[in-house]
Amino acid sequence: MTPPPAFVVVLTGGTARRLGGVDKTALDVDGRPVLHRLLDDVGPLPVVVVGPAQDVGRDVVWTREDPPLGGPLAATAAGVTAGLVAHPAAEVVVLLAGDQPFAGVAVDALRDALACDDEVDAALAAGPDGRAQPLLAAYRLAAVRERLTGDVHGRPVRDLVRGLRTVLLPVARGTALDVDDAADLALARRLARGLSPGPDPTR
Repeated sequence: MTPPPAFVVVLTGGTARRLGGVDKTALDVDGRPVLHRLLDDVGPLPVVVVGPAQDVGRDVVWTREDPPLGGPLAATAAGVTAGLVAHPAAEVVVLLAGDQPFAGVAVDALRDALACDDEVDAALAAGPDGRAQPLLAAYRLAAVRERLTGDVHGRPVRDLVRGLRTVLLPVARGTALDVDDAADLALARRLARGLSPGPDPTR
């Protein structure tokens, strides 16, 4: 089955307190910034990035939540609004966190998982720990657009998923990795160099 038309929304612009407030998306992972690695793997789908504009090596639509730092649900709402302006025929949005250097490889599989079952509203990735990842997921826009209206600032992204019919897509540890601290960054660099990630503490 051919997946329905989609665009990708990548959320950036967080505070990165555990990394001293640096821009996590700009951290070097074996010669490339985290965000560049992510976007390089997304493929030809149109992309909206929510965060401060920068050169990412490809054409994307930039937008911000208003006011900035309103949280992931507010950022998602801003990204979806911008995506639908640019691509009004889209039926699916794929959400990715900008600090996930290897998450782009899951985009096609998430869209396929959603396309395989018309009764499912969202396909969420799950790493080896089994936890669903709402920011590594594909959503039917018809199921979530109303959830992104009104006052969304400060609300958690799990509010987007609550009550939806979902399917989980198991993914590798590296695919689900988000760079939150120095240990995550070291792991990302090992994976980028093709080295063994070492023991998985989630197992």
